[in-house]
Amino acid sequence: MPSIAGKITKDQCYGPIPVHAPPYPVMPRFDPAAPPVETASRPPDFSGVDILEFTYRTDQNAVAEILPAALEVDEDVTATVMFVSYGFSGAGPYLEVVHRVHCRFRDEEVSYVPHIYLTNEPAMLAGREAFGYPKLLADIDFDPSRRSVDAMVTGRLERPAGVELATAQFKPFGRIAAAESTALKQINLRVIPSAVPGQDPSVAELVPTLVTVYGGENWLGQGSLRLTGASDFSPLHRVPIVENLGATLLTQATMSLTLATETYPL
Repeated sequence: MPSIAGKITKDQCYGPIPVHAPPYPVMPRFDPAAPPVETASRPPDFSGVDILEFTYRTDQNAVAEILPAALEVDEDVTATVMFVSYGFSGAGPYLEVVHRVHCRFRDEEVSYVPHIYLTNEPAMLAGREAFGYPKLLADIDFDPSRRSVDAMVTGRLERPAGVELATAQFKPFGRIAAAESTALKQINLRVIPSAVPGQDPSVAELVPTLVTVYGGENWLGQGSLRLTGASDFSPLHRVPIVENLGATLLTQATMSLTLATETYPL
């Protein structure tokens, strides 16, 4: 029997591998002739979202050590750690811990994400490959609806299981009005190494995204966040806590992710 060529061509290679069975939903190819999609008309990408957020002052030089050179950080720099529960999404329900430092890109205020951990493989692959989020699988415990004798909401991050990277406690004081929507401008460093050892990376670029959170119940309270420094392989502690600045809990919100229209090669 004569040999035949494979049937996958370059124009079919716009999604993740394996191309014939992508591990997460593939976005449709961009059609420049199609009318633009208005962000406000899009349905939320995530529903039933709970967010426990801690803000703290950190060290400028420590942040600069892990920041791409195209970004700038002021002397009075802050960072946030968010424990997030997604009730449902395109990747199903999962938990996530997001570490962000506040900086500037081309004179615009943005957040850079040096660390992010989650409990869902499709969401991990999509976030890393397409958008440059440095997502890693981890063990996360976070459930704001869990009843406790001390009336606290708690969170815990471990990677690997049994190695505690961060712990969080939140004691609610009272509910305040939640904003109708809050937009978070984020930027990630997306790198794909060359398959040839010693060569420059195949991709090295900054990727902007916009996360918008809608509605929900917002609670103020007293928070306690600890970065343990238990692992140099997952070094959240390299962005040290100099001073805790506050904590909030947002429950039952929705969220959307607006994708990049351009990227910025290094």
